Amino acid sequence: MINFNFGKKKPDKRELIKVSIIVSLLIAVLSSLTGISETKLWDLLDEFQRKHLPLGILNELIIRDPEKTERRVTRDVDAAIDRYLTENPEDPIIPKPRLVEKPPDGSEAQKLLGGEMRLCAPWIDDCKSE
Repeated sequence: MINFNFGKKKPDKRELIKVSIIVSLLIAVLSSLTGISETKLWDLLDEFQRKHLPLGILNELIIRDPEKTERRVTRDVDAAIDRYLTENPEDPIIPKPRLVEKPPDGSEAQKLLGGEMRLCAPWIDDCKSE
């Protein structure tokens, strides 16, 4: 009888545990030798393996750790925001806030310091009318 398997083969748990222990030890040693934080080294390893070994066991190791997965998502979102801002430096969709100054209301403090000053965002209801 022939057995066909489709898709990516899931790594063996023993293999995953071995790789996890070895990589964690290497990251800890590199961190202590170089002074670079372990999270930055994990991020560097993640970016390297995403580019060069996308379907490898290291990817599986990182995906199974919620903290590392959250850091990956945060890096991806930050990179997307940075890319958007460099491509659209003056985005007309996002209006800039403006400075609103009001005259003093007659109170003793405002006689000394002046009236209210604040930044007002155009998408706030009471800002549009001012």
